[in-house]
Amino acid sequence: MFRVILIVLLVTFSTAINGKFVPTHSAVLDEDNYYLYWLYTKETITFEVQAKTTGYVGFGISPNGGMANSDIVIGWVKDGQKYFKDRFATGKSTPVVDTSQDWTLVTASDNGTWTSLRFTRKLKTCDTKQDIDITESTARVIWSYHTADPASETGTLPQHTKRGTKSLQLLSYGAGLLKTPTIPDDAIYFDILQPNVSVPSDDTTYYCAGFKIPEYSQKHHVIKMEPVIQKGHETLVHHILVYACYKPVNDSYHGFHGVCRTKNMPPEFRCFSTMFAWAIGGGAFYFPEHTGYPLGTEVSPKFLIIETHFDNPQKRNDYVDASGLRLTLTTKLRRYDTGILQNGHIVNDGEIIPPGVANFKTVGICPSQCTSQAMASQPQGVKVFAALLHSHLLGRKIHVRHIRNGTELPIISFDNEYDFNYQEGRILEKEVTVLPGDEIRTECVTDSTSRTSLTLGGESTNEEMCLSYLMFYPAINLTDCSSSAIPQWVADIAGPNMNISKEPSLKLDVLHVLGPAQFAGQSLYQLFNSSVNWKDDVTVRRFETLLATRPRYASCHMAGRIGYSVHGLFVPSIIVEPLPMENKDLCTGTTPQPSGVSSLMAQSIAYVFMAVFLMLFR
Repeated sequence: MFRVILIVLLVTFSTAINGKFVPTHSAVLDEDNYYLYWLYTKETITFEVQAKTTGYVGFGISPNGGMANSDIVIGWVKDGQKYFKDRFATGKSTPVVDTSQDWTLVTASDNGTWTSLRFTRKLKTCDTKQDIDITESTARVIWSYHTADPASETGTLPQHTKRGTKSLQLLSYGAGLLKTPTIPDDAIYFDILQPNVSVPSDDTTYYCAGFKIPEYSQKHHVIKMEPVIQKGHETLVHHILVYACYKPVNDSYHGFHGVCRTKNMPPEFRCFSTMFAWAIGGGAFYFPEHTGYPLGTEVSPKFLIIETHFDNPQKRNDYVDASGLRLTLTTKLRRYDTGILQNGHIVNDGEIIPPGVANFKTVGICPSQCTSQAMASQPQGVKVFAALLHSHLLGRKIHVRHIRNGTELPIISFDNEYDFNYQEGRILEKEVTVLPGDEIRTECVTDSTSRTSLTLGGESTNEEMCLSYLMFYPAINLTDCSSSAIPQWVADIAGPNMNISKEPSLKLDVLHVLGPAQFAGQSLYQLFNSSVNWKDDVTVRRFETLLATRPRYASCHMAGRIGYSVHGLFVPSIIVEPLPMENKDLCTGTTPQPSGVSSLMAQSIAYVFMAVFLMLFR
């Protein structure tokens, strides 16, 4: 309560300086000491920082959370005089004054306890050497303050008393809003929590628990989802998925828990229809006012599985966790029922990332055949209104691309500055209509320069994922539309005439090379890891292309993983580069053209159903 009152008092203090500034977003950068408020338009952004100091205050945008190469402003008030400069940090030293002063001070004040600076700049300044563009991607905000004013504006500044960094969505239509949607008076909530589980001392654990949904006599809409993270476990709980069970599950399994996908888990727990998703760094998610997730109907799920990814790199054995999600419901129904679609690369060994490569692209595709069948009863399509983008430690960029009839449409969602420790859901500025026959592809750019061996797709934090979760309305019976590269079909990166064993598996340590003779007996993992020159960029780019364009496996299924709409092989379409994020380059004045899509092979063989592959992904 004190924090809420303090924020209100600080906003009142700031708006009293200039009544025209009414911030829409806020963030606490240092509890009780440093607060950030901001407001943006299509071209500019205005910040106000308030720090509990009478010395200088620093604020900036960093490429990685560090000081080097950061776009910084530093200001203070001394003897009634206001000091403020746009600066650029070359390292851990006093930031130099920027040759182009693109940040403009609006006002500054010092009331004897707090120093307040309000300043503005263009989102894109065209100063490519000393400024950082502010986009919809994640921004690494850095902050600092000192207890005393500098002796002069031109000399060396005293080293900060305190500094820090925080990842934020600065251009967000949901995260960080000061004014949150009103919750109806009749709203109720229930928690889906892990039942005080003893977290295993493994570095990565996926832990599942069953949860019986309360019985409701009438239809409700879920209108808010928020994390309930046990204090001190903020870094332990990496992400949470809630799966809906559409087949009968005995009530006795309520509270049953254990490590996911192990032999002791009951068969009834094989529920794979994603209902809600949350990841580290995310806050409360409010459904747009015309949407809600339906519960309490005849076709609504009656039982849920909560799956928590515990990230425990120290392998501690003393964690007992009761974290989870809280759902807020109302009987004041919204206009549309919502659904959620998982898209991307199936989590398996088909996601292969070579070592030592600064930018390598992984592709997961929802093919047009899937959306055609899934939306057969919804010819006007669905509208995507939010996205959660998910990768692991190597992820640097994520794009969710949209193709229709051979032409790429504007991108659905993207993050060119992905932060593994900040995965906030994104409300889209404009809802995106996806029609039957459209293709959706999630692409992740990774940086494996820290690795000396292959990185494969998997559940561990040190393995990789490339996924997006798209929220849409009206609800249709589609929960997952993903695909996987097939390792056997890209083995020729090591040389021609590769003959690979026929085991019914996609695991690289199970598949073996039968010939040529110099490779015979090696596992496919050994072949890729030691018999390919990953230092050769031509080889790397060829492999990247093979993974993206060779026929791949599709998994497209409905609620409860029953009634598969598409399950087999398809030939991906080829897209050279993503559609640019902006309609016009403000610095050059040029307008980018949409990319065309060409087919690698005739569309008539786009799907070759193979029953043997069905067993590989179950």
